[in-house]
Amino acid sequence: MTQTQFAHPKSNRTDFDIGLVFADQRTGDLRKVVYADDRVVLVRDETAHSTLVPREAFVAELDARYRRRPAADPDVAGGPFERLQDLLAEYERQDGRKAEHKADALREALGRVENPDDDEPVSPEVPFEAVDGIGPSTAAKLRSRGFVTEADVRTASDDALLGVAGVGPANLTAIREFVD
Repeated sequence: MTQTQFAHPKSNRTDFDIGLVFADQRTGDLRKVVYADDRVVLVRDETAHSTLVPREAFVAELDARYRRRPAADPDVAGGPFERLQDLLAEYERQDGRKAEHKADALREALGRVENPDDDEPVSPEVPFEAVDGIGPSTAAKLRSRGFVTEADVRTASDDALLGVAGVGPANLTAIREFVD
């Protein structure tokens, strides 16, 4: 009999799963991945504070800034998102039009939480490697600091971009011209 291998039910990536516990090397705080999709990772700390991190930035720093702590179990409550998912599951088990309408409303609400910008045009990612004077290393540093899309670069201050190692005044001008 052949055994079927199933992917983790909550994540389509194998580099980490929802439920991963890690320590932030900068603060020493334990955090837990409570949601992840192709664009973002939602992490929650022990004070129930949630932080939404661009997925590429999280993956880039996973074993550098963030150290995996598989034996740790921080007390991070599920939060409102998971309570809504539990309610949805409960309504889906019930019969009747009222439960069906409530389930539909919750599906729509959860969809908006998971994809808040679906109604807005998506800003394209910046191929930093195509910018004069920016190499793969500096491009990775820009992305790990959260500068992924054209909107990220347009809304960033000059000081924030200059704060990335490898970005000087000439690079800043080249990035700004490339994005505009």
